[in-house]
Amino acid sequence: MITRDAWGIPHVTGATVLEVAREQGRATAQDRPWQLEVERRRAEGTCAELFGASAREWDVLARRALLVDVARRAHAALAPQSRAFVDAYVDGVNDVLGGRGGRAATVTRPWQRWTPLAVFAVQHLLFSRFPGKLWQHHVASVLGDAAAEALDLLRTEGLPGGSNAVAVAGSLTASGLPIVAGDPHRVIEAPGCYAQVRLTCTDPEDPVDVAGLTFVGVPGVQHFGHAGSVAWGVTNAVADDEDVYAEELVRHRGAVIARGATGWEPVARRVEVVRVRTAEDVYDAVPVEVLVTERGPVVTGGPGQPDTFSLRNPSSVLGNLGFDTLLPLLRSRSATDVTAAFAHWVGPVDNLLVADATGIEHRVVGRVPTRGADGTWTGWVEDLPCRTGEVLVTANDRATDDFARIGDDFAPPHRARRLTEVVDGLVAAGPVTPEVLGGALADDRQVAGEALLDLAATLVDLSPPATALRDRLLAWDRRMAVDSVEAALFAAVRAAVVEAYATAPALAGVDASPFGELYAPWFDLRGRLRLVLSTLLSAQKAFGVDPLQAVADALEVVAHAPEPAPWGSAHVVVPLTAAQQFGLAAPDGHAPPWPPVWGDDDCVLATRALGGTGACVHGPVARFVWDLAGDSRWVVPLGASGDPASPHHHDQQAAWAAGRTIPLEDR
Repeated sequence: MITRDAWGIPHVTGATVLEVAREQGRATAQDRPWQLEVERRRAEGTCAELFGASAREWDVLARRALLVDVARRAHAALAPQSRAFVDAYVDGVNDVLGGRGGRAATVTRPWQRWTPLAVFAVQHLLFSRFPGKLWQHHVASVLGDAAAEALDLLRTEGLPGGSNAVAVAGSLTASGLPIVAGDPHRVIEAPGCYAQVRLTCTDPEDPVDVAGLTFVGVPGVQHFGHAGSVAWGVTNAVADDEDVYAEELVRHRGAVIARGATGWEPVARRVEVVRVRTAEDVYDAVPVEVLVTERGPVVTGGPGQPDTFSLRNPSSVLGNLGFDTLLPLLRSRSATDVTAAFAHWVGPVDNLLVADATGIEHRVVGRVPTRGADGTWTGWVEDLPCRTGEVLVTANDRATDDFARIGDDFAPPHRARRLTEVVDGLVAAGPVTPEVLGGALADDRQVAGEALLDLAATLVDLSPPATALRDRLLAWDRRMAVDSVEAALFAAVRAAVVEAYATAPALAGVDASPFGELYAPWFDLRGRLRLVLSTLLSAQKAFGVDPLQAVADALEVVAHAPEPAPWGSAHVVVPLTAAQQFGLAAPDGHAPPWPPVWGDDDCVLATRALGGTGACVHGPVARFVWDLAGDSRWVVPLGASGDPASPHHHDQQAAWAAGRTIPLEDR
């Protein structure tokens, strides 16, 4: 049975967990049929059939990365109960998409049993470390001997902006029970990648009652859930769990071979065809050579080509996408149950915050490889970081020294420090309530910019307009508020400083992707410089740039330009439709409104601005506050429905844009 609350959010009830799974599949297909079609095509590498040449790059990568192969292997390897659960969900999807749910057929082909696993793999292919490692290889090839110093200065997670999660123990809350809150950050899509759902199984021998957020096209509740007596949420741990290998491939007697550690090795090869739409019912057939070396599938380049790399990750090595986690999560009643469920997790490697009546805990979950002296994988890190306390915060940062066991590139500490400061303030004012803890996630104070402003304060010999601008920024409250002109002025000064570093001769040639537009976000030099600007400004002429001169010049440029409009005039959220994500215009009537949004790259409310000053396409794709006392809240950027004509297509957008949440239906 499917019922819906005032926001159109489905409450799925079944007499067995398999009935729940099937009804969840039906509810998803009712709400998001077009999105399910797009996600299936992303997984199978058939997007160019719909979107034309602009989607060809993705289709080629999806084929080369073996998304379907890994999903098939992982589905076949599932425990019987898990496989039945996934299969029931697929049956529910096909009931609706195939027209058996009282609707006309809306798709070209049904979902396969393994499709949810492939859809899950899609969500994490470019969310992973490997594009960043391609960028590191590129920097090394361009800068040569200077690359090590450059990479050390630019060291950080893959993209600006990031997720937050916080847990507060019951000893500090108004109810006496813990609260877990968080906001995953990704590209903001229309419709959104996460769907809100409540799942209830009435079987007295197998009771389930879980509210949470699920990837559209994936059964159960994966990363963020509230099961009454226990709640959990995650952030990306930014672990070093993948490797890319420079490959030398040649054709030899009709085959492809690769140079390995001990000589030439055979390469598995097959040719697939990507159909690219060129006109109505007209397609080009583009052959794609799918190659797999001893190290992994080849994701860029090919025989005789430069920049040829293969990818090795835990999911493909193990043939496991972690789906044996899903059913135990739904059945969890305690923190011990949740952590036991996540023992099956593979990737991405996550920071898990979990709370029950006994307390709160932060632990890293997933598979992180151990490596031998030659870089070969030798096993898995067993002693993953774990900590407890009364307040736990994670923001993709190096939370403790123990994180050295899982990687060396993490988010800068600004967000984690600021969120900790805000929550500590709430605790001091105490006791903490769900409403005020959720509000902490909307904090819009620009903290990383302190280094720039501190330098500005030391400058002399500025022109009168630049001096006035400097003094105005020093008096600014540091909030990236939509009505703040000073926030816009700060962003303009920061952009000018970043430009001084981006155009430095020492970085010539770095700001370009040799791998195509698909990887361009990871090769955005200015975005990377903006994220580590405080580090650069505290260094001795990083990349040959005098930081004092760079800041002085930036103040002069901005001071002599027309005053910008308030921050919210340009900093509007632009949820991207599938067509827009492939570089096309949104279909008429499909683009939701573009409200102004608070925050910035370096705020807790990490709403990344294009170019540092423009529209926001990357930010919180959900916000949740799980209160074990029952006053839980949540919100997504748009709404429950993927139909632009539905009243629930973007009815949550105003609350989301203002940093608020909506009530979770009473349990």
